[in-house]
Amino acid sequence: MKKILSTVLAVLTGVGCLFMGTGCLPKDEIVRDEKTVNLRLYKAGFGDAFIYELKEKFEAAYASEGYILNVLKPQYTYAGTPMVQEMAEGYDRKGIDLYVTGAIMPNEVSPIGMYANGNELCEDLEDLVFNQTAINYDGTESANKISERLSSDYVPFLRADNGKMYGFTWAQTSAGLVVNTKKLEAYGITEMPRTTNELFAIFETVLNGIDGVIEGSAKTKTYPLTYNLNADQGGATTYNTCAYEQWLAQYDLQAFNEFNRMQTMDENGEWQDMTEGWRVFENENIKPVLETSFQFMDKKYAAPGSGDTTKKLDQIQSLVMKDVLNKKGNPQVNAIFMLNGDWFLNEVKSSYGDYLNDIAFINVPVISSLGVEIFSKYGLSDAECDEVLSYVCKQVDENKTVDEIVELLKTEKQLTADKADVQRVATARGLCFARGIEHLAFIPKGCTKKDIAAKVLRMMASDDFANTFMRASNAFSPYTKGVDIKGLYPFVDQAKALTDNIHFRAFAGRIQGIRRSVMRTDYMFPGARNMAYDLYSRADNLSYAEAAQKMYSESLTTVQGYWDDYISNKE
Repeated sequence: MKKILSTVLAVLTGVGCLFMGTGCLPKDEIVRDEKTVNLRLYKAGFGDAFIYELKEKFEAAYASEGYILNVLKPQYTYAGTPMVQEMAEGYDRKGIDLYVTGAIMPNEVSPIGMYANGNELCEDLEDLVFNQTAINYDGTESANKISERLSSDYVPFLRADNGKMYGFTWAQTSAGLVVNTKKLEAYGITEMPRTTNELFAIFETVLNGIDGVIEGSAKTKTYPLTYNLNADQGGATTYNTCAYEQWLAQYDLQAFNEFNRMQTMDENGEWQDMTEGWRVFENENIKPVLETSFQFMDKKYAAPGSGDTTKKLDQIQSLVMKDVLNKKGNPQVNAIFMLNGDWFLNEVKSSYGDYLNDIAFINVPVISSLGVEIFSKYGLSDAECDEVLSYVCKQVDENKTVDEIVELLKTEKQLTADKADVQRVATARGLCFARGIEHLAFIPKGCTKKDIAAKVLRMMASDDFANTFMRASNAFSPYTKGVDIKGLYPFVDQAKALTDNIHFRAFAGRIQGIRRSVMRTDYMFPGARNMAYDLYSRADNLSYAEAAQKMYSESLTTVQGYWDDYISNKE
């Protein structure tokens, strides 16, 4: 009888193991042996299917070594301050070998981090990962070092101020505009806007309608734009601020970086603290950027409900996906454009699988005031400047070189433009706000399996993983520019085309240098945690220019005060 009972128990235990995974462990049980890497994953818009395929391939490649990737149950909360605090508790206590996370920058895990208490929280990955080669799924290695596969634009966001590379970027995610092309075509519009003036012209067409063709928004319930203003679901920065920051960076990327650092770069490429850092807010381009931002966020263009800060992200995203009919068969509120990113499709695919071919992804249009600044010296009107700006942007999108565009301007536009002016537009058009710079992986300090964890990261830098990421998440790897992989939807290929363009430059608006110490926030402007809402809430009696001047003046005064406090505390 005992033997029978033992057999039954053994069978039941075995069945339990089948459901619970290798070693009969609960999903979140940390394994403390010499060959298992315990991994925490931030489950963002990419989902988590990709990490389980990586687990399978990694374990197969290292079957003879017996390496195991123990993926702890992915969570949306595995990012930002909670993860830094967990790292600060120490590797010995927590037992996590690898964090694939987000919203953490290298300085936060360096000795100067708020929770670091003067200690390093993570391993330096420069020699451990970046000076190594990528590892393919079959265990072979690529020809080049990972550092050679990564754009230099990313490197400053992986290093802390002490020069160490604590972060490993694992996703190239671009912010831009999602467009429902099916809805837009109802207005006879098939060409996407390349300048902000072109965008606003489309907004006006949708808002007012076309005589004899289609009625205005009040009747159709179709509005030009929707956006997420819920600060707890990315409405403060992730979706909206990217556009405002991109317009500022389009003027001058170097000045934009100084704006975010309160530092200037010396002749050796080193960042040096400014003696009067507050003066970065004297940047003359801030006001036209704010003016354009106020126009963009004018509530007359926004689908009702867009300004509701309690709306969940998926509620807002649903407005751009399809026309929703009410019980009487009449259209409900919907929108054509939304500030979002290339991760959008993966977030909506489960709910709107039948509509994914109706959406397109475009880069943030170039700010039209830049065109006036560049081309007005050729005797062109503001409207003509915008026409030339759009033309040059079109050639940039088609991967024309600057020299080719200069010649095309001569033959097709009868304009002899300086190469430097065309280059400036090409640079502006090629800029793309890369949210992936904030999606970093870290190996905690003192990790006894750091060499194995490093192999996981090296596999994430391979072309094989790039294909997995594309297929599983409709997303891209930052290590495989130009790799010939195709998505299932036009949206995905359009997003990839941005990063494959010869003029592409990744940039980010993350606060670095001494600015955080001065400002005490990560926000673009002091006190503007939800800048999008501040723009949306413009007083009706103020013009765009007046509202821009008011926000600018108040910000400048506040920043001067912050700077005085910073200097006083240093002394």
